[in-house]
Amino acid sequence: MCGITVAIKLAGRSRRASADTTTHNVNLSANLESQLASSLDAIKHRGPDSHGSWISPDGNIGFASCRLAINGLGPGGQQPFTSPDGSIHAVVNGELYDHHRIREEMTQLSGYQFQGGSDSEIVVALYEYYGISFVSMLRGEFALCIYDSKTQLFLAARDRSGIKPLFWTVHDGTLLMTSEAKALLPFGWQPEWDVRSIIEIGWLTEERTIFKGLRKIRPGHYLTCLSLDHISEGQYWDHEYPDKNVRETRNEEDMIEGVRAKMLDAVRVRLQADVPVGIHLSGGIDSSVIAGMAKHLLDNGEVRLGGSEDQRLRCLGIAFDEGSGYDESGIAQNTANFLGVDFHKLHMNESELAANFEEAVWFDEQPHFELGFVGKHALSKLTRDSGLKTIISGQGSDEIFGGYDVFLRDFLREPDLAWPNSNLDESTRLQKLQETTMAMATANGSVTKTSHGKQIPPHLSSQIPSFAYGVTAPHLSPSPWVIQQFGLLASTLHSPNNLPARRPMHRLMARLITQSSVENLGFIDWEKTKGLVETAFQSQDRVAMTAVFGLAQLVVLAQRFGMPRAKR
Repeated sequence: MCGITVAIKLAGRSRRASADTTTHNVNLSANLESQLASSLDAIKHRGPDSHGSWISPDGNIGFASCRLAINGLGPGGQQPFTSPDGSIHAVVNGELYDHHRIREEMTQLSGYQFQGGSDSEIVVALYEYYGISFVSMLRGEFALCIYDSKTQLFLAARDRSGIKPLFWTVHDGTLLMTSEAKALLPFGWQPEWDVRSIIEIGWLTEERTIFKGLRKIRPGHYLTCLSLDHISEGQYWDHEYPDKNVRETRNEEDMIEGVRAKMLDAVRVRLQADVPVGIHLSGGIDSSVIAGMAKHLLDNGEVRLGGSEDQRLRCLGIAFDEGSGYDESGIAQNTANFLGVDFHKLHMNESELAANFEEAVWFDEQPHFELGFVGKHALSKLTRDSGLKTIISGQGSDEIFGGYDVFLRDFLREPDLAWPNSNLDESTRLQKLQETTMAMATANGSVTKTSHGKQIPPHLSSQIPSFAYGVTAPHLSPSPWVIQQFGLLASTLHSPNNLPARRPMHRLMARLITQSSVENLGFIDWEKTKGLVETAFQSQDRVAMTAVFGLAQLVVLAQRFGMPRAKR
């Protein structure tokens, strides 16, 4: 994980006249350099190893990066990157896979002279040879920005699954782009609530954020700025779905082997780094499978862990209080024992959740519907303290393979014509659809960034979703089949089931959610929310609890960002 910031003064912006152009440019450069330095300081947790910047001679364009060194640890990996002729400049956050092969190809095709061993440096070589179409050739998770001084073309792009963040806005005639919103504050950007985006959950489902005028580059998309003036966006990749009416010719064994092969390849490339790599291990199927595959690859000598002679695989996880309803550490420990890997646990009780809540909100910069993000934040600190810079996680698998119960209703909506020999007959499908719909209605009535280090989710490798979308479901309920195949618990526990009143979390929510803090938001009615905290904790009302956590996160963001009251 690295942090990047880019500032480009757009054409047509009025500039102070100066008889001495050289002095004027020097002043512009000095001001921009100061802003970039302050911007990187705001996100230094993303890249503690080194900082670097490049500013154009006229002081109108600035690139800056704080680096977390994973590959090519020497000075040749320092960012921003610059082409040998000095015309192309780039900053990259993320990791690009199969870069050794690409480096060899570009050396042969164009004779490009690489300065170091960083995987990210291939971006400049690929762009120089292929132009902006090179983005579709990248495999990995990334957010990147390139400026070509010869053509006055600026390009920004985000990986196919949107793993790495990239935000942008235009402020005071300057195009600003960065990894986190807080990095924009040194440029004079004043965040305001985008109330409609919050109400419509646009910050979760599209390019909007919770901040007015601040946008995300969408997954699989790019942004260009031509001649420092015209800004446009485009799409370079999208998911491919097979025709649901075409009969599936593979059997279960074919599908299993296909998933296994692609998962092994995804884990293999993510283990290749010049620093030690670990695993975030829970009691779920996704991380357990990844840990098992990583151990298999290490035992067979197919990969070696970088940065150390010690080739033991290290796994990290969270242990919650027993009886909390969401502790998976026992299952994770059993998995680690079975695999013969090291397992280090971070104990998170309610006091720890409360202590880490506000900091986790500040780092994430957007609301969450449950408290899992707080545990992940604390786990990222354990990862850093354990000497690990890179972690492989199971994030994204439930979305691809339909692991959440909420996806079951969609699966049952219509017959599966691609799998006519399924054991799910039509009458059973309709019955289960009705039961699932009623269960979800009842539940609704009564009831994922790291701050330290880099998380790499293999399930979001672009090859896996396209394959998984073509895998049909031979069984209505996957849990017994999965347990039979893997001997694992299919677990999707994320939120606490029991947070008693008058305990740390209750006290924290009562401190954050006050009449003054809520009214200062400008779009929440205090009269309708003033009893929400007590209802949530006294009655253990899950709907009220979720609302309390969401409201508290908005309060924290308003306080940390110094946001003005929303205008009606």
